[in-house]
Amino acid sequence: MLFLLLGTWSIVPQGFLFAPRVEVGAIAGRDYVAAHDVNLPDEESTRAKRARAHDAVPPVYDFDPAAEAELDREMAALFSRGRAFLAQGGGRRGAADLAAAALADELGDETAVREGLRATPAELELLAGKQFSADLEDRVRGLLAQALRRGVVANKPALLENRLRGITVRNLATGAESTQLDLFNRLGHPDEARDLLESEVRGWTGLAAAERRQVVDFLFRNLPLNLHLNQSETRARRDAAVAAAGEVVTPISQGQVIVRKGDRVSATAAKVISRMRGDRHLAHQIPPLAGTLALIGLAALALWHGPRGERIAERGRGRVFGELLLLVLVSLLGTQFCFLVAGALARSFGAAPMNVFQSYAYAVPFAALALLAAMLIGRQPALLVAFLFPLLAARMVDVDALWVALYGAAGSLAAVFALDRMQFKQRLVMARVGLAVGVVNVATILILSSFSGLAGRGAVQVAFDLVCGFAGGLLVAAVASFAVPVLESALDITTDIKLVELSNTNLPLLRRLAFEAPGTFQHSLMVANLAKEGCEAIGADPVLAYTGGLYHDVGKIFRPDYFVENQRAGKNRHDTLLPSMSALVLIKHVKEGLELAREHNLPRPLCDAIAQHHGTRLIKYFYNRALEQGDPSSVQEERYRYPGPTPQNKVMGVLMLADGIEAASRTLVEPTTPKIRALIRTIMEDCLRDGQLDRTDLTLSDISRLGESFLRVLATIFHQRVDYPGFNFNAEPEKDTRTLAADIDAARAS
Repeated sequence: MLFLLLGTWSIVPQGFLFAPRVEVGAIAGRDYVAAHDVNLPDEESTRAKRARAHDAVPPVYDFDPAAEAELDREMAALFSRGRAFLAQGGGRRGAADLAAAALADELGDETAVREGLRATPAELELLAGKQFSADLEDRVRGLLAQALRRGVVANKPALLENRLRGITVRNLATGAESTQLDLFNRLGHPDEARDLLESEVRGWTGLAAAERRQVVDFLFRNLPLNLHLNQSETRARRDAAVAAAGEVVTPISQGQVIVRKGDRVSATAAKVISRMRGDRHLAHQIPPLAGTLALIGLAALALWHGPRGERIAERGRGRVFGELLLLVLVSLLGTQFCFLVAGALARSFGAAPMNVFQSYAYAVPFAALALLAAMLIGRQPALLVAFLFPLLAARMVDVDALWVALYGAAGSLAAVFALDRMQFKQRLVMARVGLAVGVVNVATILILSSFSGLAGRGAVQVAFDLVCGFAGGLLVAAVASFAVPVLESALDITTDIKLVELSNTNLPLLRRLAFEAPGTFQHSLMVANLAKEGCEAIGADPVLAYTGGLYHDVGKIFRPDYFVENQRAGKNRHDTLLPSMSALVLIKHVKEGLELAREHNLPRPLCDAIAQHHGTRLIKYFYNRALEQGDPSSVQEERYRYPGPTPQNKVMGVLMLADGIEAASRTLVEPTTPKIRALIRTIMEDCLRDGQLDRTDLTLSDISRLGESFLRVLATIFHQRVDYPGFNFNAEPEKDTRTLAADIDAARAS
């Protein structure tokens, strides 16, 4: 839970949480500088731009040319019909009235309407009285055509509102569109249309004033509107223009001062600062926080399943998981701090290349976590965090975060692979790994710069980036060098370098073993070398095997004379002891060795070497001796076995075999290769039959390679030389009471 909460808090972008609110009109308590480039939406300008786009679209008017043709056809049909009725009257008196009445009946009958014209009986009588003359027909049709060609519109004032930008006239017959600016020529209905008709009819001859009014009424009544505002099309076009106008943004460049300390915060500055730190509205914060929490949860799940099935230095899966969580969490907090420092450095300089946040971020030691994981836990967990940690760190940067993931992963993999090649056996290796990471950082920066264009960033900026990247590699070595001793102690982890330091035979405990139990010390050196060679043969940890071999018998310091390697010829303290007491003395050296280890703060792996190097093996010599001296039924085998536990991993198993084989090899009178091979096979088979290697994961193939390795070392140790000329070292020496010192003095005198 601590990892989830602190991890979520640490990887959200800077200022997302707990940032002070900046109020409009308040006095700025510090300088606010843009940490990165940001585009600030300008709502007022956006509204103005969209309004301009809306108004720039002229209204669409539909012009119907078919109205003129239809009206002209109807008028022609009316006059033709009228003349036909007059002809039927034969010129008799009252024929005009009859024709008018017939037309009125025909036009008034809705079922008989074909022409669509409207006329009063008085108007029809007027036309009939004029004999539906061709001259009158031409005048009527010409005047109507003249009016319709100009365009008759219902709302002339609304039309004139567009006199500056014009209107779009769409011909309904052809679909052609044109923009027209001369709007005053259009006829407004009803006033302008009636005025036009009256002015034109006023000049017609042969008509009385009352007749002219009747003609005007007839024409006006039948004059259609042929220019219509298309509101739906106009609205659609204006909506499209508004959508295409887009949003107006104000660009804020990285390093630009938003508001200075002591100045009053404007509305625009408050918006920029709010945008830089993230919107604090709860509804806006919950989704990114939930996503970040889910990301941290997935990371924890990966850390739980990643090392699954791998046994790591006698640590359980839960402990390894906890250690990984701790390392990742501390690294996340440290990276967040480094980003804060990088941002502060970038803001403190006013000119390139020193004012770029990304340049300083290249110096962040991303690879330190992978290096620490490789040294403290293992290679597989290190590779896991090498990919996982840069992804989490990328979340801390709210823009252009891909470079963090690529850059961090490249450096982390370089650290793991460099450590594999160099092996952590001395402190100088850390510096070499840092140099390797720095070189890879430089190469990665060049690759990332090529993506965005080297010319775009500038040669000086790229050069500064390279310097920061190489410095980041050196910082990886510095951070790891400082953290390793601290984490070794805090997590009770023993690294190879710690084991190498403990293998120094000038350390107080080993010097004490060398002086107080010299035979045991020589035996320990032999066991250490045998175990080291064996572990190298099977791919186990040779450093732990060697150091464990040096310390496995330190408990013999307290009673060295009870162990055969420290006894002088003819003196054996066990001759005066019961077998059970002798076995107790031998068994006790394990317990006393553990007490010495704790007293000297030896790490747990070395304590395991002391406790497990005999496992629960039977002390056969004294067990058989007890059987010979007493009642076999009264001899309890458990009293003659070491307390254990049995070896728990490959290294401890190899150490047990090396200890037993080295001790047994001392019993060979003529150590030939066949004898050594048989001895090795016998000891190994005895340990296998006794179940001492059941928990070590040693395979039969490992056992075979161990046997060949032990044989090669022992055959080299027990080699023979030719006799020195003039010397017979194999002859029985004469009894002589002179001391070696006296012989040396005599030789000097001669």
